[in-house]
Order: sequence, then C-alpha cells, then structure tokens
Amino acid sequence: MSMTFRDILRLGILACIFATPFIGLYVADGMFFPFISGKNFWFRILVELMLGMWVLLTFIDATYRPKFSWILGAAGIFVGVLTVADLNGVNPFRSIWSSYERMEGLVTHIHLFFYLLIAGSVIVTEELWNWFWATSLGGSLLVAFYALSQLSGKSEIHQSATRLDATFGNSTYLAVYALFHVFLAVFLYFRIGKRSVARWIYPSIALINFAVLYYTQTRGALLGVLGGAFLAFLLVAFLSKEHPEWRKRGVAGLVLVVLAVGLFFTFRDSTFIKSSPTLSRMASISLNDATTNSRFMIWQMSWEGFKERPILGWGQENFLYVFGKYYNPKMYNQEPWFDRSHDVFFDWLIAGGALGLLTYLSLFVVALYYLWFGKKKQFTVLERSILTGMLGGYFIHNIFVFDSLTSYIFFFGFLAYVHGMTLVHEEKTTKVHKKEEALEGGDFAIIGGIILLLTVGLIYYVNIRNMNANTALINAIRPETIMIDEGNGKKSIAMAQVLDPDLLGTNEAREQLIQIAIQAADPRVDPTVRQQFYDLTSSEIEKVLAEDPANLRVHSFAAAFYSHYQQYDKALIEYNKSIELSPTRQSTYYDLVTLYLLQGKVTDAEQTAKKAFDIDPATPDARSVYANVLIHEQKYADAEVLMKEFVGTSEYYDPQIVNAYGYMKNYAKVIELLNLKIAKNEMTAQDYFPLGAAYAGVGQMQNAIAAITKAGELDTSLKAKADEMIGQLQGIVPVKK
Repeated sequence: MSMTFRDILRLGILACIFATPFIGLYVADGMFFPFISGKNFWFRILVELMLGMWVLLTFIDATYRPKFSWILGAAGIFVGVLTVADLNGVNPFRSIWSSYERMEGLVTHIHLFFYLLIAGSVIVTEELWNWFWATSLGGSLLVAFYALSQLSGKSEIHQSATRLDATFGNSTYLAVYALFHVFLAVFLYFRIGKRSVARWIYPSIALINFAVLYYTQTRGALLGVLGGAFLAFLLVAFLSKEHPEWRKRGVAGLVLVVLAVGLFFTFRDSTFIKSSPTLSRMASISLNDATTNSRFMIWQMSWEGFKERPILGWGQENFLYVFGKYYNPKMYNQEPWFDRSHDVFFDWLIAGGALGLLTYLSLFVVALYYLWFGKKKQFTVLERSILTGMLGGYFIHNIFVFDSLTSYIFFFGFLAYVHGMTLVHEEKTTKVHKKEEALEGGDFAIIGGIILLLTVGLIYYVNIRNMNANTALINAIRPETIMIDEGNGKKSIAMAQVLDPDLLGTNEAREQLIQIAIQAADPRVDPTVRQQFYDLTSSEIEKVLAEDPANLRVHSFAAAFYSHYQQYDKALIEYNKSIELSPTRQSTYYDLVTLYLLQGKVTDAEQTAKKAFDIDPATPDARSVYANVLIHEQKYADAEVLMKEFVGTSEYYDPQIVNAYGYMKNYAKVIELLNLKIAKNEMTAQDYFPLGAAYAGVGQMQNAIAAITKAGELDTSLKAKADEMIGQLQGIVPVKK
C-alpha cells in the first residue's frame, strides 16, 4: 500500500516528536556553553520542522487540527502573559532571546507551546503515547549509562569531582531528568499491566534512574522523590476504595517513607551517613548552612523586586536588575553574580509578576484537574496517584532550583499527553480523501511553497545564524585565534566578527571581549594591539550601555576595563554608576578604593572604604579593606582597633594587610603578622618572600636569607627567584630597577 502525502507529513511530525527525548544526549562540542546551547538550538529546529509539516497536515486533514482543552488554554494564556511581560520589561531583547548560557526567554516558551500543541494533536492513540514514553525511558537509559560510567571513573565529570552530570553538564539538571523517569517507569509498569511481558523492564529502569539521581547528590531532587512518593502512597491509601489490596500497599508505602526519614534523622551523625557524599549532603540541610542562608537572601531580594513590579514583573532574564538593586551585603561569600532566584516560583514572580506565576501554576492545576476529573476510564486511581506524585516531586524540586530545557521538554510533553488523552481522536478517512483532493494542484503547491519558505526562514533566523555566531565566538576567544591576520602583517581582533547587535549572544560576546581586552592591557603586549583592543572594547561598551544603561554587570566590567587601561576618569564614572545601581554591593567600593590608591588619593580611598564598612561591618573584606587604607595613611592605631575583631583568625594576617604594612615600610608589623601565620601553620612558600624582605628591612640579614631559602625549599619552582633575592641581599646580583 503506497503512502499518501498526508502519511508522509504525519510520519515526519512523529519522527520529530520522537526525537525530542534524545535531545538530552546531545553535547555541542565546539560551541559556547556546549551543554546548553546545542540542545536548545536542535529542540527549536525540531519544533519548527514539525510546525511547518503540521500546518500543511491541518490543511489536508481536519482530524489533526487543535482541539480545545483547558491545558492548551492555560498554556496559551501563560505564553500570552509572558509576551506582554517581556515586551514591557526592563530589557525586552534579553527577555525575548535570552543568552547562550540559559537559552530560555520568550522564544523558547513559544517553541514549548507549539511542542505541546502539535504533540497533543498528532499523537492520537494511547498506543502511540506508550511508545513515546518508552522511547523517553530508552533515552534516559543512555543518559544513565553515561552517568554511571562517570561514577566508575571511565568518563569525566564536568561540574564537580563527585556529582554526576552526564551529558547535562549540571548535576541539578540531570537530577530532575532522572526524577521524571523514575515516576514514568513506575507509571508505565502499571499502565501496560499484563498486556506485555516487557513491563518487567520498567522497575529496573526506575531503579537505574534513581541511582543516577542519588549520585547527583542533588538535595532538592531527592526531597522531591521522597515527597512525590509520599504523596502517591497517600493518594493510593485514601482513594483506592475499590481495591483494598492497593490501599494496604499504599499504607505500607507511607510507613516505609516515614520510617526511612525517621531513621535517617535519628542516625544522621553516624559514620555510615557521614561517609556517604549524598547522605552527608542531605544531613547537612539546616536553616543555618551557607546554601540555605544564601537561598533565603536571594528569595528576600526577589520578594522586594516583586513588590516593585507586582503585576507583570521585570521580564524574563532580568533578575540581574533586581539582584543589583536589592543586593544583600551578607552574600559577600557567595558567587558575585546571580541571574536566577534559585526557586522557580520566585523566578516567575520576577519574570512575569503575579500574572506570570499564576498562569505558570495554572499548568499544574489544569493537568491535575484532567487527571482526576477527566474521563473516568482514562487512568486508574493508582496511575493518577503516580503521575500526581511525579508532579509533586517536580514541584518540590522547583522550590530550590531553576528549570532548564530538558525538564521543560518533559513537563510540556506530559501536558501534551494529558491533553491528548483527554481528547481521543478518531481518524475519518473519507474526510481525509476529500481534503486531499480539494488541495491538489496549484492551490496546494502555493500553500506548500509558502509554508516551506517560512519554515526555512524561521530555522535560519532563529537558529542557524545564531549557531554560526556561537561557533564563531568560541573560536574567536581561543588564545590562538584572538588576533587574525589581515595580510601585510596586520592583525585584527577576531571578536569583531561576532558583535552583531541582533544576535542573541552579543552581550556575552561583549563580556568576553572585555575580559580579553583587560588581559591585553598588559604592558608586554604590542602597543598597536593594545590600542586595537581598547578602541573596539570601549566602542562596544558605549553601545551596550546606550542600549541598556541600568546593566550593573556591564558597568562593573567597564570600570575594570578602563582602570586597567589607566583611564581613571572613565573608570571612576563607571564605578560610581555601579554604586548608584547597587548601593549595598560592597565589592564595588573595594575596587573603587583600589582605584583611588593607584591615583594616590588616600583620603578619597578612606572615605570610600568607610562607606563600604558602614554598609555591613560584619563583612570581613570590608573590615580588611578599611584597615588597609588606614595603614596607608599611617593610622596604625585605628587599623589595629579594626583588626582586633580578627585576632586569632587568618583575616588578621590577610595578605593585603601584610602588603600594606610592607608598602609603608612598617617591617616590624610584617614580621609580627607573618610569624603569627607560621605559628598557625598557615604559611605558604610565597609568604616567605615578604617575610624575608621585612627582615632585610630591619637589618636582620641572617633571618632574611633563612626565610627566602625556606620559600625555595617548600616550592622548588620558586628556587630561582629565591636565589636571585639572596644574591641581591648579599650584593652578588645587581638589583633590578
């Protein structure tokens, strides 16, 4: 039997849909953010291909046109709210396109909506859905085998030393992926029932995915699995009235979960738990640990940002503005930049305000509604309970982290499943043939040609040109290709090729350019090259700040750039703008203090250091920086009062304090501090050089030589430097000027 064009379109769409579970396996080596960007580009291309074919298919066969359900309605409203929020946000371009690092934004959510719409319209039978989910489980096994090879040491772990991340490059992303497939495997085991002997493979797949999740050491996902399992058992125990045996098993499951949690907390200090990296991480959960405290602080900052723009938020990818404006100085010991709230629900409050969060939550609500109150024959109570437990586990996980493409694909695929199972379609062959006949000839050729051109154009504009730019960026920042030969011995900056303002990664390219340009400020670099970097980078800084004047990150980078090129007036402007945008971010004040000291403006440095100190005196760096400036002003007594808080700690002999005393030729204090460091057994080989210089400064040449000799003994790579210094002290080697 020959295939019709309708059959070809349908199979093409199904091929794209069935390819999506394997996106998690793809790592785009040779691209910027290889674990993120490649997966997203190919997901978008698959959706755009299936969209073009689906539009044609709907012209031929009305069966595959979308049918309304509140799942589809809620997803459409969600995307609509995001569109309005993003267009009215702080930086619409960033909200729409996102960045290579995240690849989310409005573009991704539009693709997810069409993925839901098309999958829910084309996969029209339960058998096809079962095959799709079996395919997803097959993909999870391939991911799991790679992860377990990391566990055995045969493959490299990318993110950390012990936390598995497989092809995701992030243990948290892998954890939620495994969480979904644990519940899915259990669901299919019961869904297929006695119809297939193959059902017995599903418990094994569930266990393998749980093992992967366990060795990711991701606490949020582990809590999600426990919470989801508890919820599923609870529902089975209370709602399986027609199946007493399942009620008993539900109660037994509840007892096991409660018992396991109780035993864990009872023996959380045991050697067994402490010897396990995963269990010890779980045992470390408390309201006082550093990670929990940082989460609370970020959530508080997010809440303040929500209160400022409560209805539609700031637009996607704009948390940076909230982070700067409401920065909590007690986050001094965390990473310097956060672009997420590390909580999906706060993320949506910032991205889309109350409307954004409510429409996002509505996706869970309508899915649960159709699971439990849809057609009674769709799912058994046991199946509903398992799927509800899966949603509950995902929900719990989302309290502690942010989403990524792979979890979005599964979630929207699940929504498509519930939508499709709610609206079971029956093919009407007679209507199909009439439709095919009606569109034969010139009309169909015109429609098909238009759709083909639009699809090709969409794939190129959204993906191909950005993929090319991504590859060009990673090539441009390689050390060997930073400068390219234009002929006649002239060099140009390769980065200039990837600074198109219409590309989604332009801002990341600009940041990379600034970092490279700062390195090029080294006096050893050819002056012509330095000037080229300065001219191009300063021009790009002006462009981005004209487009986005409230971008704290770029102002901070610009300040460092101008400072390295000794453009101190421009650096001062950028530092002051950074402080204006983020008045409680103490690190900017520290950099400004350094700038003032470089210019010999010690009084200005002291005033700035005091402002930073007054923001939060409990911050160790604020105290050290302030003391450093006081030492430069020879206010030794005041500095000592400040540093008294640090007596007995390593901050007391912080290198910048030691160096400040050395710069002021207070050699006795340098000797005192470094001998305290020796007594604490915290001395490094490098520390013996300033100690030797200080001894020489007070005329104790024998001690000076002994200290410098010690540096060479502790670190043989320093021996040549040590011998040279000793030679200078003994008058054998001329002192370099």
